[in-house]
Amino acid sequence: MKDLEELLNAIYIDIRKRNSDRGLQAIPQSDEFFEQITKAYSLIPFAIPKLIKMLVDSHKVFSFTIVEADRKERIRRVEGLVVAEGNIVKDLLQRYGDELVRAYSHEFSTKYTVERIIKEFYPKLQEYNNTHIGKIAYMVINLMGIQSNLERNIMQYGVKWQEKQLKTEIENSDPIDYFIETASGIGSTDGGAKGGAEQGPRATDAAKYEDLKRYLTKNSVEKTITVYGIEFYSRVCFREYQFSLMQKLIEDGIVHDKDDLKLVKKMLQKTRSNSDQDLNLQKYANDINDLEKLINNKIKQSEG
Repeated sequence: MKDLEELLNAIYIDIRKRNSDRGLQAIPQSDEFFEQITKAYSLIPFAIPKLIKMLVDSHKVFSFTIVEADRKERIRRVEGLVVAEGNIVKDLLQRYGDELVRAYSHEFSTKYTVERIIKEFYPKLQEYNNTHIGKIAYMVINLMGIQSNLERNIMQYGVKWQEKQLKTEIENSDPIDYFIETASGIGSTDGGAKGGAEQGPRATDAAKYEDLKRYLTKNSVEKTITVYGIEFYSRVCFREYQFSLMQKLIEDGIVHDKDDLKLVKKMLQKTRSNSDQDLNLQKYANDINDLEKLINNKIKQSEG
């Protein structure tokens, strides 16, 4: 990808292509679609929602809930994606409406119209969260709302409006390298292959962790960062969930160089992208968000 506009257009085309498919996989769902485009474009998983938001804010795509988050049941929120084109929305509504009638008839042994099913079923939606009929009902309800929105605000979904707004979104966005993995992998400390970084610390890295900790007991943080580098130091901090420590180092001006801040930011994104595998990271969500906000502000200040 040569620039952010090309990347956003590629993702848009992927969504539109899915929307145009026949069958009940025509609405991409965030849990599977994000994984698909991560592999296709070497994206940093944590950054994908920002890309989708840019398409949504440009009125090129609609995003809506298919599955509500439920911490008690360990269910994650799932979003559906549909392009802002009336003919496609109409076709999807017909298709998923037919499936809702079929699924409702199978579940309750009663055949109703789509409108009556929505009226009867809407109060029960939460009970059927993350089930087939629940997902289909959410899709139909949201597609109805999208169709109405397009009819009432057609000028705001025209090509000229979309292109102008997309340009504004791109101008206010981070550059493309914020969203895409580097060839050597963000977690790499030696410029080696990406696969090695994803397989976890090698023996040499494990030894280096211990060396750093020993060095830190006898030397200042500033000197430790100088010797080991901000990338590796960040990696150690985030491995041990010391996000507040890194925040303090930045607030105190110990870590202040723009390039160093960008490295810390990339390491933070890499760490956050592992939240599905490391459930402990979810406990530090607020610390991670606060740290990223601070880093973004400091980078902007340095560029001003």
